[in-house]
Amino acid sequence: MRYWFYDLVKAVLWLFFRLGFGLEVLGREHVPTRGTFIVAANHVSYLDPPLVGAVCPRRLRFLARADLFDHPLLGAFLRGVHVIPLTRGAGDVTAMRTALACLGRGEAVTIFPEGGRQFSGQLGAAKRGVGLLADTAQAPIVPALVQGTFQALPPGARRLRRAKIRVAFGEPIAYTKTSSSSARAHHEELARAVTQRWRDLAERWQDDRPERGRKGPR
Repeated sequence: MRYWFYDLVKAVLWLFFRLGFGLEVLGREHVPTRGTFIVAANHVSYLDPPLVGAVCPRRLRFLARADLFDHPLLGAFLRGVHVIPLTRGAGDVTAMRTALACLGRGEAVTIFPEGGRQFSGQLGAAKRGVGLLADTAQAPIVPALVQGTFQALPPGARRLRRAKIRVAFGEPIAYTKTSSSSARAHHEELARAVTQRWRDLAERWQDDRPERGRKGPR
């Protein structure tokens, strides 16, 4: 598979976020250098997918609404960066099989497990689908906390606003970690672990803000 277009877009986006929004990234060391994994990020803005793709050290596969591929230019762009089309609300088995095939090949897949953008700008709760995907693929979950994109481009906004944007990657959550008696309970436990890791990252980041020289969240 050719990735030159992905790498070009990634470089342009990194410059865009760094120069335009003072991008700060913490916890890159928590992203596996090889092997499969799932990035589970919170979602408050349309900026989140390109942002996470730009800052992650590894190439990522994303899932996006299938109707976005109907637009000629946007559809060509999404295919160029290897986005997987997803039909929401229809139990899209094909999309899930594609995502699992990517994970089976040792690739990394990003999902936003809150189930959609959080229009309040606050952290939501991860749904159990992230646990199902991790358990089925036997892949660790790398939590990612995004901050500032809601201020830069909130839902309904027609233009960008000045804001400080940050991304923090947390320690991977092993899919084998469980104290549950059933698969469903295990998936819910993994989802709760993702939500808690987001909250921990947010609290540590808040604690670190007064002292800019201190080390960021882990």
